[in-house]
Amino acid sequence: MSIGPEEEQLSYREAWEHIADLADGLANHPDAEVAERVLELLDWVDAVHRDGLGRMIEMIRAWRGEIFLESLARDEITGTMLNAYDLGEGLDLEAEAERDKAIEAAMAEIRPLVESHGGDIEIVSVVDGVVSVRMHGTCNGCASSSATLTYGLEAALKTHWPSFRRLEEVDVPAEVNPETVDLECVTAPASAVPEPQGPLLQIRGHEGR
Repeated sequence: MSIGPEEEQLSYREAWEHIADLADGLANHPDAEVAERVLELLDWVDAVHRDGLGRMIEMIRAWRGEIFLESLARDEITGTMLNAYDLGEGLDLEAEAERDKAIEAAMAEIRPLVESHGGDIEIVSVVDGVVSVRMHGTCNGCASSSATLTYGLEAALKTHWPSFRRLEEVDVPAEVNPETVDLECVTAPASAVPEPQGPLLQIRGHEGR
């Protein structure tokens, strides 16, 4: 079925809402195999769009293009797309509050274990889906800290925040002491990392399915 005259008259924002309606319908297809393949397709399209747009925004920032980003955010088409992925200058107060709540929920999952080993994780910045953290206490320089971040905080962020792109550690020590390895710092095995949640079905303000 092709796009008809009525669909061609939709605004860009309305087009995104129409895409969400189509995605919702296909995701609830009576054939479970079809629904599963549709969700997989949406996950891949979402991942490609999110990371591609995110890298573009990062490059613009690197070239001090903040004024250009502000113009993109004000545009109906580009601003709508940036808002859909919580990127650039298009993040509104409501989306920002949801983002902060999601990050705090992820931190709440990992913080007790980290603190029980005399460490701490500080959120340094959150920009364009990239969460930068700094390790403190015994976690700073611990050879297990990268595993803690990957299988602990990163996995939790993927679960709680659909617009999460990646995790970065700042002020990483040049050398780590292998004797500080603590396998209990690893909060979950790789098999426990959650599956993608299909964010394209959440473009109306990122509601859960």
